[in-house]
Amino acid sequence: MDTGTTRGPSCLHGLRRRCFSVGPLAAAAALMLGGCGVLAENPAITMPSSFDGGTVGPAPMTISPPAEASPTSTLMPVYWLGLNDSTVSLYREFLSSDNTGDPIGEAVHAMSAGKPMDQDYFTPWHSAKSVTASISSKNVITVDISSDAFKGSLDSGMAHRAVQQLVYTATAAAANAGLTTVGQESSVVILVDGKEGYRAFGHVPLEKPLHRDPELVAPIWVIDPQESQVRGTDILVSGTAVVQSEGLMWRAEPIVDGRPSSSAAASGSLDLHKAPGDTAEFSFAATLVPGEYSLRVYYRGQEATGDSKRITVIESARSLDQ
Repeated sequence: MDTGTTRGPSCLHGLRRRCFSVGPLAAAAALMLGGCGVLAENPAITMPSSFDGGTVGPAPMTISPPAEASPTSTLMPVYWLGLNDSTVSLYREFLSSDNTGDPIGEAVHAMSAGKPMDQDYFTPWHSAKSVTASISSKNVITVDISSDAFKGSLDSGMAHRAVQQLVYTATAAAANAGLTTVGQESSVVILVDGKEGYRAFGHVPLEKPLHRDPELVAPIWVIDPQESQVRGTDILVSGTAVVQSEGLMWRAEPIVDGRPSSSAAASGSLDLHKAPGDTAEFSFAATLVPGEYSLRVYYRGQEATGDSKRITVIESARSLDQ
């Protein structure tokens, strides 16, 4: 999600060092320990609690279970949080799986203990000592996670997003593993140290089955390629986006001195052919000379929003095997 803006430098755990307008997220600076990639033992993370109906934004993306399937059984879906203009949204990556026999528990543990490939994403969770999971015939997923995963000090808005990060990860992992019944909504019961009724991060009561909150999914996802992948000079980029009247744009920006250049090597617009508010798939092709690039997709006039992936382009994809 490189934006190339130059206001109010800040960074969050797991985020690439970059500049952005922090706006109402300024209190998140409590995570800054002289550099990115370090999570404080008791960080104070705050953000607008807009999920309770304070504001009305663009229509959320609709993610159905079939969309959670990975291209190979060796990958698992994991959700992260990421800055999206003045709010924090959910984004997904596919990470390598060890096929432990508990696909849901493995994915949730990776969410708490791992690091996103895209350094623009982050997680407020701490590494859980223990995560186990089971699922009923009615698509009720039970995740038992150890209390050490809840060390962070979050405000209510971020606490809600952190719990939803787990809900999305657990339901996606179940769908990806073929454990859910198609056409039946999944829910998640979260136990902490084997017990019900825990108050997650001091704000979210874990007293009943939880469902996905569709308001929190980022409106634009670049799905393929993923962060840091290596491709040949002919690139095909695909993803999903909520249709807005402003229209969808894309840019391939060369990385110069560690940052995306203001001059694009290639750019264009995308026709989604759906009504505003609907979620549509997009794809575009570009031919690029070898080098490092930021592939960015955003709404026209809203350059601070959107999603991006840094990739490396080489002369031929066959060089990966050499």
